[in-house]
Amino acid sequence: MKIGIITPMAEEKLSLIAALDNTTTKQHGGASITTGTYKGHEVILTESGIGKVAAASAATVMIDNFEPDLIVNTGSAGALDPDLKIGDEVVGTRVAHSDVDVTVFGYAFGQVPNKPLYYLADPEVVADFEKLAAVKEGLIVSGDQFVQDDAKKRILAHFPDALVAEMEAAAVAQVATQFGTPFIVLRGVSDLANGDSGVVFDDYVVEAGKASAKLLLRYLDQKK
Repeated sequence: MKIGIITPMAEEKLSLIAALDNTTTKQHGGASITTGTYKGHEVILTESGIGKVAAASAATVMIDNFEPDLIVNTGSAGALDPDLKIGDEVVGTRVAHSDVDVTVFGYAFGQVPNKPLYYLADPEVVADFEKLAAVKEGLIVSGDQFVQDDAKKRILAHFPDALVAEMEAAAVAQVATQFGTPFIVLRGVSDLANGDSGVVFDDYVVEAGKASAKLLLRYLDQKK
């Protein structure tokens, strides 16, 4: 299997890099991409940078140059669902933009013109992850903002079933969908998207990245 992995931050990819054999790192445009192997799988890994533009650029470079069988966007996120706690893992079955508003033209809030409101993760891959761990799965939303109390309320007004908020997944999902490449989003909860999140995030982002990496590696362990 050839799998492409996109993490927003360097801290979120440390565990993945450590698990790879035969690594080589090269520059592709502005993206630094590491290739390697993990138990017979070909792995392509890049740190996209933060935000939707950076994530879309990284996804485009990866798909266009390496043609992976699956794109995985993994990292950390802030909890929107009150039942989630720091350290919990979330699998995104659907992804949407939380900061797009062209409703004046008749589109749903969050919908990019002439694109779907929700980008759907590959159902077979979702089913595989369901067998691995008792993780929460559902809607993940993305916007170019670090979500705190006021933004959290605005997002939930439009997406009441959203589990977590972060800054890249919808862009990766949109690009993957345009290329016809299956994708899935994994997020570890690093903060509760409240007034204390700035401090808490710094403390837990590495741990959230480790948790997501561990889940992803378990997935590869059971794939041939």
